[in-house]
Amino acid sequence: MIRKIKANDSYKIIAEFSFLQFFFWSTWAIYGAYLVYYLTDLGYSNMRIGTLMSIRTFMGLIGPPIVGYLCDRLESRKIVFLISMFLMAVFVTPLTFYGDFMLAISIGVVGFLWEPQQSVLDSWILETSAHTAHNYGFMRAWGSIGFAIIVTVFGQIIERFGWRIHFLSYGVVVFIVILIALSIKDKSYSGLNQKDDNSIKNSQKESEAKKLNLEAAKETPAEVNEKNILRLFKNPDYIFILLITLLIFIPNQMLFVYLAPIIKSVGGNSTDLGYTLFFNALSEAPIFFVAKYFLEKYKTNSLLLFSAFFYLIRFIIAALASSPVYFLFFGMLQSLSFGVFLVTVRYYVKLVAPAALKTTAQSIAMMSAFGAAGIIGSLLGGYLIDNFGMSVMFKVGIVLASAAVLILALVVFRDNKGLENRA
Repeated sequence: MIRKIKANDSYKIIAEFSFLQFFFWSTWAIYGAYLVYYLTDLGYSNMRIGTLMSIRTFMGLIGPPIVGYLCDRLESRKIVFLISMFLMAVFVTPLTFYGDFMLAISIGVVGFLWEPQQSVLDSWILETSAHTAHNYGFMRAWGSIGFAIIVTVFGQIIERFGWRIHFLSYGVVVFIVILIALSIKDKSYSGLNQKDDNSIKNSQKESEAKKLNLEAAKETPAEVNEKNILRLFKNPDYIFILLITLLIFIPNQMLFVYLAPIIKSVGGNSTDLGYTLFFNALSEAPIFFVAKYFLEKYKTNSLLLFSAFFYLIRFIIAALASSPVYFLFFGMLQSLSFGVFLVTVRYYVKLVAPAALKTTAQSIAMMSAFGAAGIIGSLLGGYLIDNFGMSVMFKVGIVLASAAVLILALVVFRDNKGLENRA
């Protein structure tokens, strides 16, 4: 009977987090998908838009470690997430009323808050329980569905009602996100606290019994509670995933930053770009739904190799594209590349990161993908296109993506060889 009650409670939490992911990613669709389009409508030059995007990306580098560290220090992901969403609504909802200076300030603040939000939410899910961790993909799938639906709907809202209604609607969706988040209890640090309590009780018992291993018992809670961020960068497994993330996402960010001119260069237009983004988001959902099963069946390094291979295939498709139709296939492969990669990296970091630095580790991993790789990819891609043409940019991207595939293939081969030797 107790098991049934616990199971029902777990499924209730999964349903709540699924709704939260749906509406959270809907806010990203409203703001992120159309910000450059809005700036273009204001008459901003490409250089000016690029500068504003650089400000957002730079602030996005600063935000994740600070916000993640705050979560771990306060031991509350829920509070940090709620404050972050509220501030986002304050700065984004009145966007159409801003002058140039305030618009730049808003984009900078949003960059600081925006990047770590998904890491805080995903860590909240992953650390709530083993059940929610294994069902993370199912919940994240609803985020992709929300993005795909809202990015299409709000394209029509812009055409019919204009930008003011568009951004005011953002505030309404954020309000829904906050209401859903308020209804979910934050149990993501309960395991850590329970470990601390048990350690203290054990230490007291051992002290009373005057056991010889008293000092060793005291070291355990001290290790769990240590929140020195440098511990992450002394972990070879964590450094490895940061390296792989950079090798995969630098070419990926080159593609997505310049996706509009790339599609335009093969005869496409904004409609083709919209269809590409729609299939991009929608194709993620099936993989996220079945993520629980492939995480149980396959090793993380093998899954990383699988996703890296399809990132390489996508880059080759973009390089060979002669019409916008190619980018429909490009979008559909999002599930096998980004979908597999995101779930696997989240789970990989959960396994290798110290208990007291889980959120910090997740935030820095995503900062590596979307922050550092974003800046390098956008600057490198722009330089290569302007000075050597798109074909050279594609060749550099293919080399980087191939390096990630080769390194992961060697790691998987080494792991399999090690198992054979033990047999």
